[in-house]
Amino acid sequence: MSEVTPVTVPFLVELAGHPESQCRVEVIDLITSIYKTTQWADASAAADPRYRSVFEEKVAWEVAAKDAVLAHKQVVEVLARDADRGVVAAASRLLSLLSSC
Repeated sequence: MSEVTPVTVPFLVELAGHPESQCRVEVIDLITSIYKTTQWADASAAADPRYRSVFEEKVAWEVAAKDAVLAHKQVVEVLARDADRGVVAAASRLLSLLSSC
């Protein structure tokens, strides 16, 4: 996860939505991984309290990335009704995560 992750999410969502794309399931799985990632939040929580401020910017990246994925929930809902069963399964898994918020 990096500072560019949140700005790549719209591109990934667009790629997942193109029926001609050969890697739609993998892209949706990547978006799901982005949404689920807590590496910096976990590292911050585990760090000595004196050093937690070092992680603030990186934790903000994770929050921004999750917000970017959530902003595209309607697209994920459409993908969950796609003709491709693999896309439907991947999008349904992601939608399940997004709906639990």
